Amino acid sequence: MSTAVVLNLPEYGHMNATFALVAELVRSGERVVYYATEPFRERVEATGAEYRCYGDPSIFRPPAHSGGLYGVMAFAIGLAERVLPGLLPELRALAPDYLLIDSLCVWGNLARQVLETPAAMLGSVFVTDERRMTVEDMVRHAYGQVPREVLLSGIDALNTYLMTAQRIDRQFGTESPNMVEFFSNRQSLNIIFTSRYFHLAGDAYDDTYKFVGPSIEASANPEAAAPDPRPLVYISMGSIFNDLPDFYRACFEAFGGAEYRVMMATGKVDRAALGAAPENFELREFVPQLQVLSQASLFVTHGGMNSVSEALWHEVPLLVFPQHGDQHLVAARAAELGAGLTLRPPDIEPRKLREMGDRVLREPAFRAAARQIAGSFRDAGGPRRAASEILAWSRR
Repeated sequence: MSTAVVLNLPEYGHMNATFALVAELVRSGERVVYYATEPFRERVEATGAEYRCYGDPSIFRPPAHSGGLYGVMAFAIGLAERVLPGLLPELRALAPDYLLIDSLCVWGNLARQVLETPAAMLGSVFVTDERRMTVEDMVRHAYGQVPREVLLSGIDALNTYLMTAQRIDRQFGTESPNMVEFFSNRQSLNIIFTSRYFHLAGDAYDDTYKFVGPSIEASANPEAAAPDPRPLVYISMGSIFNDLPDFYRACFEAFGGAEYRVMMATGKVDRAALGAAPENFELREFVPQLQVLSQASLFVTHGGMNSVSEALWHEVPLLVFPQHGDQHLVAARAAELGAGLTLRPPDIEPRKLREMGDRVLREPAFRAAARQIAGSFRDAGGPRRAASEILAWSRR
């Protein structure tokens, strides 16, 4: 039996992708120690892994990263500076045989350097490949056409990242990653929770990348099929950046009174402030997403990788309204493959929103493209293949 330690970013989109894999490793006889925060304890322990706490969960609550990709880096390196002093002594005591580190978990990369422990990367989002992209290319792509205020915020965030990284490197003898290395976090084995077909430029990645498809757990209690024969439109903007009352009201106006029934997840938004919902809308704070997607005809989403993967797994086409970070890339890829359309702020006018929704619902090509992506997900092997690849790698 080997001991594995999982170092992940304690956010739903990153955590959810890993649970089925961890359960497979435990069933294979591995001891798995999983670092997270208290809101995830129950989910971690349900896999059979041992839960360890990073500390105060509030420090992991992501800001709205106004500085673009450099804002993400500044936030993560700040977490690393707070986490590493307590984490490293615990890891030394555990003496793991290998680490499993999330693609955005920079403290996992730095801990690997300090401990000189083999590590595999777990990619729940699209990852870059530093052999194909330079820092200059990535900066041009990320900041070439952004508003001036975003660029200025990015410069400030880059300064924060560099100053913090220098302090960490002096203290621990590490080498903090540059921009491309940060978003690739490439290790000797890289498990990617999507298909090679859906990943950006998937065919260009070498055999150290194992595209295993998303970890979709079938619902044990499927939502009872409604007698209403109208197509179901499901609207959800995720668990973090969902305070969008103007967007929800635009959806009321766009789809209210239409020949669709609409399920809308509003999160913590004050429903009273939204006004009265149309008769064909059902509003809930939270929704059993997999159950609803099993019946949906259209998913209006923020474009989080988990949400998009769950929809495409169920062959549901998309309208994607990305809010930050990788959601723009996911939206672009789904549109490029023909499985949906991307909403931009000018499209949030109700008439335009209705036109785009009608188009996705009525043109069979969108559903056919979603079906093709779903097939690539199922063919990728899933959590069982991911565990098999990790076990074979660790024993080598």
